[in-house]
This record gives sequence, structure tokens and C-alpha cells, in this order.
Amino acid sequence: LEAGGTDGRAIQLTRGGVPAGCVSIACRYIHSPSEMVDSDDVENAVQLLVKLLSEPIVLK
Repeated sequence: LEAGGTDGRAIQLTRGGVPAGCVSIACRYIHSPSEMVDSDDVENAVQLLVKLLSEPIVLK
């Protein structure tokens, strides 16, 4: 992200911490009543998450 952020950092650092990640989708007019995204971006994000979560995530 160029600016702003998520709660991911706070989650990572809380108590013992846990792994955290974020998938961001480009959005216009964020935090307004009418945010806009490209439907291809949303579909590609879904495909990325499905692929990522189709196998166990092993932390070493």
C-alpha cells in the first residue's frame, strides 16, 4: 500500500503474534458511499486466494 494500512500489523504484534497477510484490490473513492473496483481485479484476487488456500500453509 502506498498510504494507509490495515490491522495486519497490530495482529502480528499482539501478544505472541500470529502470521498475518493482506490481499488488496485497487479501489477508487475508498471510504465513500460508492467505492469502485474493476470486476477483473476482484475475480483475479479470488483466484489468487483459492490457489493459495488449496494447499496447507506450512510455517517454518
